[in-house]
Amino acid sequence: MDLALISVVADTAAAFGVIGSLIFVGFQVKQNSVGLHNAAAQSQMVAYQDVTSNIINSPEVAEVFFLGLENPEKLEGTSLNRFYAYGSKMLRTFQGIHWQWRRGALDDELFDSMATLLEDFSLHPGWQLVWRVRRHQFDVEFQKFMDTQLATGEGRPLYPQVAVDES
Repeated sequence: MDLALISVVADTAAAFGVIGSLIFVGFQVKQNSVGLHNAAAQSQMVAYQDVTSNIINSPEVAEVFFLGLENPEKLEGTSLNRFYAYGSKMLRTFQGIHWQWRRGALDDELFDSMATLLEDFSLHPGWQLVWRVRRHQFDVEFQKFMDTQLATGEGRPLYPQVAVDES
């Protein structure tokens, strides 16, 4: 066998090996990207569930939150401070979701469902108040997004059947 032929066969085999390696690496990168995407979505959902579990698990937090959403002027002192703090915590959670979406870690479907929830929150005077007071604490892109959510007025009441004991 001629040395030139052996060299061509070896170069061809090496080229196929490189192509196979690149395909394998591409497959691994794609799997890793899907895994990171899923982890980001799960992380944001856990953060949201953490925020909402406080309402579910504490009648006191629920009362302050619901009263604050509809009638923030009826809150004062510690209750008002708690409402602002809780609203800020929720906004931070939504900002995290927005940030992940802007960077492609969350898909449009998940983000759109959270955006719809924000539209619903935006109908409530207490939510609007918390946003006005705390707006400056958030990044510019989230400010634009939230301002748009508030301006649309397309949401639905979050808790239309809830009656807050105002005694």
